[in-house]
Amino acid sequence: MQRLPDEEIEALAAEHRRLWPLMPILHARIAKLAGKEAVRACAKRLHMFSKQGNKLGIHFEHELEMDVFQDYLLYMYRPRGFSLVRQMFNRNRYPQGSDEQMLLAGMAQARFSVFWIRETHPAGGLVALDVITGEDFFILNQLLPQQQDVTGVLTTFRIFPFRGVWMHTGANMAFGQIEDAGDLRPMGRRLNEKEERDLNESNIRRWRALLKETA
Repeated sequence: MQRLPDEEIEALAAEHRRLWPLMPILHARIAKLAGKEAVRACAKRLHMFSKQGNKLGIHFEHELEMDVFQDYLLYMYRPRGFSLVRQMFNRNRYPQGSDEQMLLAGMAQARFSVFWIRETHPAGGLVALDVITGEDFFILNQLLPQQQDVTGVLTTFRIFPFRGVWMHTGANMAFGQIEDAGDLRPMGRRLNEKEERDLNESNIRRWRALLKETA
């Protein structure tokens, strides 16, 4: 990964701060495309489906699970090959050149992976090793760099391209710190759609189990 000058990082971080409030708005609008069958199918795959008497619904054991479930629903539910995010982008609801359409174009290319945080930047970004591909990415993020030392944290989330670097979709699942990434042994390739979904689901199961242990 080419190291970016500090002034370029600061400019990108400022643009990210300006656009970040649009992400939950877009996610909420995209979520309205999901019918009951989509929600039910995702809840079943993630073992979050509950049935009490005649009532069917989603059972969250921790409030953090809501964001993770929505992230999976919007980006991984693809009954006809198109995620809900891609469907919103294809509708051309927003004018070409608008912030919303620009974000959607990137979001439609989002992918889930496991990351080891190599370093953080005070302007609002981080350098992370993709544990699957072995690549380093500069990821704009207003949340993680502000937390107490996150260097060395092993975490999972979804990223998408933005102005030559990457943005985070918002939901993340942390699995603790690792001092040395030498034992992680990346696969050195991108996952196909099924492999990515399996990785997403397996990490959600692991993370939920971890939440139970630490509750």
